[in-house]
Amino acid sequence: MVDDNTPRRVADGTFPRGDVPIPEISHVAFVVEDLEDAMRRFGALLGIEPWLLYRYEPPRLTDTTFRGEPADYSMRVALSDVGGPVDLLSRVLPTGLLERLVGWLTSLRDRLGLGAPATPTDRRSPLSSLPNPGLPGLNVELIEPLRGPSTYTEHLDRGGTGVHHIGCFAYDDPRAVVESYEAAGIPVIQSGRFEGLEFWYLDMTRELDGVILEVAANLWAAPEPDGVFPG
Repeated sequence: MVDDNTPRRVADGTFPRGDVPIPEISHVAFVVEDLEDAMRRFGALLGIEPWLLYRYEPPRLTDTTFRGEPADYSMRVALSDVGGPVDLLSRVLPTGLLERLVGWLTSLRDRLGLGAPATPTDRRSPLSSLPNPGLPGLNVELIEPLRGPSTYTEHLDRGGTGVHHIGCFAYDDPRAVVESYEAAGIPVIQSGRFEGLEFWYLDMTRELDGVILEVAANLWAAPEPDGVFPG
């Protein structure tokens, strides 16, 4: 594991740059130790539910890599749409948790210089139909690692649970975006294929205060969920 947390710089001293501005933040993902416990907490505190449940493991999970090498990892995943809208003034929790999350996302959006959202297509995720209040165009992902070393287990080893990555699924050419970032010096730290869906984690932890960027292709090819919580 790389211990140097200093942001990377290219030859002229500037930060690495991708050629394609991020069109939206599609989701924010948290690594957790107990998926059911986390779903109950997010439901109780933020009203986020129901959750679509998936097990990312062979034979549906293939072509997995971690830090540039073939890897054998698996995880349980829960996804919930928070496609809103929500009246934050009337729904902010007394602890300020939701307000802080919104502020963090807004700050990150401004730092990344987000452009206009991508034009919706007919290939919509099943998440888009879930009747949850929240932030427009956003879903929340909870990840419980099961087996093998991964960026999730590294995240837990570094300091516990919490925000792990943001995802953008609105790029016109996801593979070209990944290649652009790799050419700029941002490596793919983890990747894989979940049936037809492909995903890449770009290691921006040194540049974005510990946060990874996920890029995915063929979301329409994702399998049906294994279940729904609460069932």
